[in-house]
Amino acid sequence: MPHSRGGSGLTLLTSVRDDDLVLVTAVGEIDAASIGDFRTVLAEACVVGDKLVVDLSRVGFLSCAGLRALEETSRTRPSLSVVVTVPLVLRVFGVTGADKALDVRPGLVEACAAARA
Repeated sequence: MPHSRGGSGLTLLTSVRDDDLVLVTAVGEIDAASIGDFRTVLAEACVVGDKLVVDLSRVGFLSCAGLRALEETSRTRPSLSVVVTVPLVLRVFGVTGADKALDVRPGLVEACAAARA
């Protein structure tokens, strides 16, 4: 069942697929004002399912705290895949090396397939 949380310039939608894949879709900006909600939703998603996909394709800004939250989540949930398509966000992943540390995919289909593998 989908669950939505919004505020601070960030909307987060969580849904669980039939095969225990949890999809977290973020829309907006992940920054100091929204990092608490982002961390909470990631933690809740790890409890709900074995496989996790975080769709950042509609995120226009991702802070270093957001990257840290994703990296921390990947340590507890190895089947984490992240969708990144926005050039500015892709650049942050590339400059920090997070594109090597995390499973970054160009689309939702690819990310879901990788998380299920």
